[in-house]
Amino acid sequence: MNIKHLFLVAALAVSFTACDKDDNTNNGDSSLGKILFSTTVTNPSGDSGSGYLQAVGALGGGVNYSNYNAIPLGFGSYPCVCESGNIYVFPDYMGGTELKLRRYVLNDDNQLELKGSMPLPANSSAAIVVEASADKAYVCCQSLDLIIVFNPKTMTEISRIDVSDLRNEGVSAYPGALYVRDGILYVALEQYNAQWMPNENSLEMALYNVSDDSFIKKIRNTSLGLCGPTRPIDNQSIFEDENGDIYINCTGSFGYIPGLNSGIARIKKGETDFDESYSINFSETKVKGLSCDYLNVLLMCRYVGNGKMYSYGYAPALDPTNTNTFIARIGLPVIVDIYNKTVEVIEGLPRSNGHGVAMGRYGNKMVYGSANDEYNGFCTVDINTGQVETKVATVEGYPSFFYSFE
Repeated sequence: MNIKHLFLVAALAVSFTACDKDDNTNNGDSSLGKILFSTTVTNPSGDSGSGYLQAVGALGGGVNYSNYNAIPLGFGSYPCVCESGNIYVFPDYMGGTELKLRRYVLNDDNQLELKGSMPLPANSSAAIVVEASADKAYVCCQSLDLIIVFNPKTMTEISRIDVSDLRNEGVSAYPGALYVRDGILYVALEQYNAQWMPNENSLEMALYNVSDDSFIKKIRNTSLGLCGPTRPIDNQSIFEDENGDIYINCTGSFGYIPGLNSGIARIKKGETDFDESYSINFSETKVKGLSCDYLNVLLMCRYVGNGKMYSYGYAPALDPTNTNTFIARIGLPVIVDIYNKTVEVIEGLPRSNGHGVAMGRYGNKMVYGSANDEYNGFCTVDINTGQVETKVATVEGYPSFFYSFE
């Protein structure tokens, strides 16, 4: 297996089983919609296929959503939705589709409306957009060690930031997720080798002034025993809590190389270096309710406040007889308390394969996409009461992304 595909283990699967269509099939009446979700359809080998993005009105009632009115989405990529309401759609993460970054909005009829597009370089693996202002945004071209600065209004390139000089020996800098705080652009540096794996337990980020994109410094930490800062295709793998502290979901070696660890790191408010007094190491953190000893990695996370982060934890030991990690049911919904450094399984929600990793907040509920043994669709957990509901809606394909504007 191409190691680069490890980034997509939580977004890709080997086979596709369409949901049975019935009388309550919904063909995407987006005139109602304030909800976005995407699905993924794969070929038998699982290394290519199609993605679909659509807007719908509500979630629930056991509705079956087809891809009838969906727009194309790059395979292996997730949309980025910014606070401005801009929705960015990427080409295939592994290449092979028209190389453009597209910007959509929900129009007055709550339908996805294309507002512009911008060419991207070949083999760029573009995956993350962060907006610094109405006139300035950044898109990460990971495979090229490149960040493109562009104008979201006009979808035109302004300049480029080359991070290749920040490579360590024998690796590529490989910029991951981006974040802007206090006028500084934080760029996660994965530092991956030719097998798309880290060589050491180190966390590195590059910092730039948003005002003029000038380089500030590269920060590095080896004392926390973690590596792989951010999941490169999940823009929520770096986030800010209500105290203004930045937290980074570190993917380590995705559990493939013992000793190269995943976990959580922090950069405190008012500081620009990793907090050496704080970390969660998932190779050492027992998970309440987990049938195996440890999780290997968090492949999706959504912070909701008060230290509570909902996540999809993955561990091959959850399905030890299935050697195909693309289809094995090795994903489990969990809650991480980033303040108390605890992890707990959400009882009653099903395990999922690598495609069913959609996550997002919907009112007082956290929505989980799931590709389990019974259905492909969505389930929920109430953030306040902990009440769970399964099979609230089913979809055509595997549910890979969810976002609610409400």
